[in-house]
Amino acid sequence: MAPVYSIDSSSLIHAWNRAYRPKNFPTFWRLLEDLIDEGRLKASIEVYNELKKKDDEVCAWAKSHKESLFVEIDEPTQDKVVELMSDYPTLVDTTKGRSGGDPFVIALALTGSPKLVVVTQEDRGRMRIPDVCSAMTVECINLADLIEREDWRI
Repeated sequence: MAPVYSIDSSSLIHAWNRAYRPKNFPTFWRLLEDLIDEGRLKASIEVYNELKKKDDEVCAWAKSHKESLFVEIDEPTQDKVVELMSDYPTLVDTTKGRSGGDPFVIALALTGSPKLVVVTQEDRGRMRIPDVCSAMTVECINLADLIEREDWRI
């Protein structure tokens, strides 16, 4: 069975602005959209809310895929977020008002059947997404890993 991914905002922002700019890597974005169309790339609506804070080109791209990419928060996901925040209170940096979507990215992966694979550009350290995923036995990869796993040639 092909994996389904739960992607965070850092991955989309990093891809759009740094690593895989649409002008230079249109194939990457077409393949990403293929994953969305296949129902294999998901993101919590909280990721969309994070992207809306900047209201830039990546936000416009996300908005064009809002119905097929973003998943509303259901009760199991909300319950899992409460559990994650209880167990890992530093996952969200409340002093800077950032990373609010991180527990939702992980919760979406945990409530999937089977578990979804988390895609993030975050590095380990101070209880970030990869650290919590490891503790919760959720597979966590970055964009380069996604490209390799999907055997994309871009």
